[in-house]
Amino acid sequence: MKYTLIENGKLFVDRRIKKGNLLLCENKIAQVDFCGELPENTKIIDARGNYVSPGFIDIHLHGGGGYDFMDCTPEAFREISRTHLENGATMMIPTAVSSTLPDILKLFETYKATISECPNFYGIHLEGPFISKNQKGAHNEKILRDPTDEETRILLQEGKGIITRVTAAPELCGMESFAKAMLENGVHLSIGHSDATSDIALDAMKHGFSHVTHLYSATPSVRKINQVVKAGVLEAAYLDDNTTVELIADGKHAAIHALQLAVKIKGVDKVCLVTDALRPAGTDATESWLGAKVPENRIIIEDGVAKLPDRSSFAGSVATVATVLEKGVCHYGLSLEDTLTMLTETPAAIMHLANKGKIKDGNDADIVLFDKDLRVKNVFLGGEMVK
Repeated sequence: MKYTLIENGKLFVDRRIKKGNLLLCENKIAQVDFCGELPENTKIIDARGNYVSPGFIDIHLHGGGGYDFMDCTPEAFREISRTHLENGATMMIPTAVSSTLPDILKLFETYKATISECPNFYGIHLEGPFISKNQKGAHNEKILRDPTDEETRILLQEGKGIITRVTAAPELCGMESFAKAMLENGVHLSIGHSDATSDIALDAMKHGFSHVTHLYSATPSVRKINQVVKAGVLEAAYLDDNTTVELIADGKHAAIHALQLAVKIKGVDKVCLVTDALRPAGTDATESWLGAKVPENRIIIEDGVAKLPDRSSFAGSVATVATVLEKGVCHYGLSLEDTLTMLTETPAAIMHLANKGKIKDGNDADIVLFDKDLRVKNVFLGGEMVK
């Protein structure tokens, strides 16, 4: 059997940081705080005082390295996987921007053909097309639509075992039937790009919507409707104790005090940090595309964030999980322990990822080493050093 010892590290274990050693056996964590006689031919990695964390988990990203998942090519999938893996994402959920049904089915086919080469992928996240036109953000309004029973049937048939999460607006016509079918097939439902009032959102939370996509982005708060003040998705997320939320912690999408408030109200058990990374993540591009490379999908990158060309809306981030780690501590003022929890343990729990998100005997040997300046130095995926 193949053994690897990571010694002289600062281990993030049980939400605390402590000095210690970590023994890996094949693709599993064999023993935390190993101090016995090493098995023969054990490979020794000197952490040199760097931090040793569970691999980071990003449940919302669209692309990176110059590629988007909607390119629907094996090359795109491999390059996105490599770009984010080298930055510490040992598990990620490829996310589709709102698209036509044929394009979504093409995405499924590419996923099936490529998953053996991308072991750090966990299914597909459909962000749209069943979202509100009033809260579309950078999504193409012409593609947005209400769900139908026929399209739902096709999605579940062709995406069986592939669709792991869906972001949708619960106020849309046909959503009750759609949500029921998705839940029956084990799909994680999230409210996002929704114009729902708090009444509608809270009712959806009682009926299977358990998460809110990128809180503070297309998740409206209090406003007047027909001269009546109504609360929105934001307040519903805070009121429902069981609902989890994600925030784009790139230093741009979420204001400092807003993110701190979410963590204070919900707690680190209910908040995970995501990138919502687009095609230019991990590159120095100044122009790019959201989804397919067509003129109507053009975006610009300035001030460290992707925007629509008219600057009317952010289009997504250009962050990696390494960026989120640094921003969590240095920009948002979170403790290192809380930041790591929201990058590892919490997203694993939200998506019911067994054996992920914690340094624990028997868990998968997905490990990230980073230095005192929060720079990722080494990455292990299934016990293999990939950086």
